[in-house]
Amino acid sequence: MSKKPTNISNENQNYDESNLDTVKKYGFRDKVCTSSNPDSFLIKQKEHKWFEMLKNWDPFMTSNFSKVRGCCSRGIPHSVRAAAWQALSGSANLQKKNADMFKDLLQKESECMVCIDKDLARAYRISDLFAEKNGLGQTELRNVLKAYSIYNPKVGYFNFGMTCIAGILLMLMPAEQAFWCLVSIMNKYLPGYFSAGLLAVQLDGRVMESLVHDIDPKISAFLKKNDVQATFYAIEWFLCAYTRTLPWETVLRIWDMFLCEGVKVLIKTGVTLILLAFSDKKVRDACDSFDKALKYLKYKLPEHLLEEDFFMNELLGLHISEEQFKETHLAQLAKLKENFS
Repeated sequence: MSKKPTNISNENQNYDESNLDTVKKYGFRDKVCTSSNPDSFLIKQKEHKWFEMLKNWDPFMTSNFSKVRGCCSRGIPHSVRAAAWQALSGSANLQKKNADMFKDLLQKESECMVCIDKDLARAYRISDLFAEKNGLGQTELRNVLKAYSIYNPKVGYFNFGMTCIAGILLMLMPAEQAFWCLVSIMNKYLPGYFSAGLLAVQLDGRVMESLVHDIDPKISAFLKKNDVQATFYAIEWFLCAYTRTLPWETVLRIWDMFLCEGVKVLIKTGVTLILLAFSDKKVRDACDSFDKALKYLKYKLPEHLLEEDFFMNELLGLHISEEQFKETHLAQLAKLKENFS
């Protein structure tokens, strides 16, 4: 399980008090913003609170982390989201300590370019930002992934999930900032996710299944009866950090929490999806086979269940203690080791 991110300096944070951009900034052709527009006065209040935290980042993280966590769970205003993500992840400090490294990496050759180029066109098909072959979006995405493959040759370019993660970062920040944010995420939040065997992903999938069993044994029994194991659906959920699963505004809210609290947010999001999908006995009765249950969970969930306001209310209402996470993680880790011993 990932630990709470370490503190970082707030120097060189780039943010301003401009109005919130709409989701159209990301270049989506289809409707992806599903939440209602918040009150402008409330937005300004939240922006002001974040400006003050970003100006005094170290003190807030060391002495008032609970306040930062609360602000993240309520959603980061879009006008400060990029700066907040860099502060939360520690990537701004990494970039400062490694000035010009990104440019230097791009001058080198990567053995992963064939795989990277193959996946570029698949990234965010409904977004004009990455739609044009060799356009600005694809070029920056290629550069970020190329630089990372050279920076961390042990991982290189592993699979499409890395493209999804780099893509969401590029929708909020320039390529160099996105690169260092990707470095932070891979090192501190998702260590072992992009490695042979996907053991870290399998472990978190088992943790998720165990938590579902603790919360709702009937749903757990239903999934077991139909042989719907986490490996059939959670790999994409976790590796892509829900960027291909949920509406965009919901994804951004989850990432606000994820970069504050770590991978447990991805696990809780998965638990929430499963509970929402199969809490109704009528749905469980209708999904009376492996194919039906899996297809419903992955592709057929009613849109209103996934909308930002509704989904986040359900997620935030899901109370799983740190102790429960820790105990479940240790228990599932021991079982996974037995399987490979």
